[in-house]
Amino acid sequence: MSRRRITTHEGSAAILLPQEAMDQLGLKVGDEVDLSVIDGALIVLPSSEAERARRMEEIIRLLFERRKSAYEQLAKGVE
Repeated sequence: MSRRRITTHEGSAAILLPQEAMDQLGLKVGDEVDLSVIDGALIVLPSSEAERARRMEEIIRLLFERRKSAYEQLAKGVE
């Protein structure tokens, strides 16, 4: 873990990312990222990874939608 101080840049809050984090994320200066806050944690994903995650969420949603009756039956259990 690396500790950073929140600063300002052009009137907005900014956090400077260490090169190690950039390397681990496969990012370079100028790349776009998607930011999310989940349970109080800031999540930074390369836009390509974020898009892949959105597609996966949509696939899972569609799968559950199509199989809804089967999952409901499983939830009821054996009678």
